[in-house]
Amino acid sequence: MISNHHNRTGRGLNTRVVCAIAAATVVLYSIADSRAQQPTPTLTCEAEVVRISQALQIAHQPALCELCGKRLARTLDSLYRLGVLPTFYASADSANWDDPQRRPTMMSGRSLAGIPDGAELLADIDSGFGPRGIHRLRYTPSNRPLAITTADRSVSIPLVPCTPGSAP
Repeated sequence: MISNHHNRTGRGLNTRVVCAIAAATVVLYSIADSRAQQPTPTLTCEAEVVRISQALQIAHQPALCELCGKRLARTLDSLYRLGVLPTFYASADSANWDDPQRRPTMMSGRSLAGIPDGAELLADIDSGFGPRGIHRLRYTPSNRPLAITTADRSVSIPLVPCTPGSAP
């Protein structure tokens, strides 16, 4: 007579055990996959400005002045949240301001924006008072921030998207 190996007890894995192991494996992979897909926490715009200022110093460039940093945080906040530049920017076309060292009275407290740079645009990062600074915000025509660059374009620091913090 031919023996039937499949009916013997104690040999091989129990079907319930195999199913339990498979179910546990699926659950573990699902948990790992959901954690991998969760977005990483983003910086506040103020923290992004600190990161940019540190990167400028590492690149042997002047750090952002305190007022410049506050204005940059407000600018990034406005661009990411509203999709527009803040009201302290004036169009480079309408400003008629060619001398970077002498800010016209009508431009007191305002900075230049919309400066053509190939397919992209530049906006000054300065205090809005005194001479123009050397730092520029590079952004797309659809107002998506890209990088902070120097006026001579020798240094460019890509931006990390940020969330509004305590910027007024």
